[in-house]
Amino acid sequence: MKIPTTFAWLSAAVLTAIGCLFLAGNLLYGNTSLPPTPPAPVSYPAPATAPPSVSTRSGKNLIQIAFLLDTSSSMDGLIDQAKSRLWNILNEILKAQKDGEAPDIEVALYQYGNSGLLPEKGYIEQVVPLTTDVDLFSDKLFGLKTGGGDEFCGHVILRSTDDLTWDANDGTIKLIYIAGNEPFTQGEVKPEDALRKARGKDIIVNTILCGNPNGSDGPSWRSGAKNGDGDFFFINQDERVTYIASPYDDAIEKCNLRLNRTYIAYGAQGATFQANQMRQDVNAGSYSKANLSSRARFKASKKYKNTAWDVVDAAEENEEVVLSQKETMPDSLSRLSDEALKVKIKQMSEERKTLQAEILALTAKRDAYVAEARKKASGNEVNTLGEKLKLSVRKRLLAREYEIVE
Repeated sequence: MKIPTTFAWLSAAVLTAIGCLFLAGNLLYGNTSLPPTPPAPVSYPAPATAPPSVSTRSGKNLIQIAFLLDTSSSMDGLIDQAKSRLWNILNEILKAQKDGEAPDIEVALYQYGNSGLLPEKGYIEQVVPLTTDVDLFSDKLFGLKTGGGDEFCGHVILRSTDDLTWDANDGTIKLIYIAGNEPFTQGEVKPEDALRKARGKDIIVNTILCGNPNGSDGPSWRSGAKNGDGDFFFINQDERVTYIASPYDDAIEKCNLRLNRTYIAYGAQGATFQANQMRQDVNAGSYSKANLSSRARFKASKKYKNTAWDVVDAAEENEEVVLSQKETMPDSLSRLSDEALKVKIKQMSEERKTLQAEILALTAKRDAYVAEARKKASGNEVNTLGEKLKLSVRKRLLAREYEIVE
């Protein structure tokens, strides 16, 4: 029967329409470069089944990053900075090239220190395992809530070291970034034991103190980075991120909407994944058009792949497997002959590549414009999460003989 597939597509269409209306409003009325208050996460009806984690590697170079974020009641600023700079950080990684290729990116997310989590598990939750599905990562990041609790840094480092599927290849860059504002030594698991285990897997542990580095907690966080062979840095989690609007943002936004129309969902959960893609556009745009432009740039890269649910990406790997699931596609495609469907997929692929090239050209102009504007700006956000992470990750990439291509 086709009824379940049709219902799934109707649900996806409703969510997509909501996203388009939101983005159209931005086009009509504009957006401020510095919002007066941090935006609330966008709420949507929960899908019947949440999209699972997917990891699709396309190359031989790989960087794995686990973010361990303190979500106790005082950490709203940290979470807000993470949401607002996610795509900026990912795009910075794509500037790195080795043998003419940017690395595949796998990201994981843990939260700790939240009273809403189970105390018998150390107030720790693995929110997202290591995955290339950055839309899933974004969705879960925007779903984080803060609440009082106990912060056990050693415990969450140990959990992430043991539970995540870290790559065994010597060339893979493996990083943990743990951020918080309480003593680093709290809890039954000694940080030095957890850090020793991480070093045994060639995982570099970096510590981020959300507070005064010269205060009483500074020495323990510095020591944690030293024992983890990583970087220590501090941030001002209350510092607001400045968004610089550009003359190119509207055109990028329109191209992004057209790009979305080249995605064709298939499979039992294809509609759910596609709805989440649109939802993350809306989440990014809820901060600013500048942030949405950053997301569009990542979506235009070769590393943004949705093989698990998109017909076009999946057909590049195995066209016959896609054709075998034709009955799960929209009715307009499932009724086509195999040959006609192959032609349609090729058309969508060519249109997507054209739009991606257009977005990359526009974002390159945008980057040049923003670089000049930042030279004239009064502050450069040196103590924000995004800027610190970009510098730290770049350092690790250069150490592994990557070339940074601006």
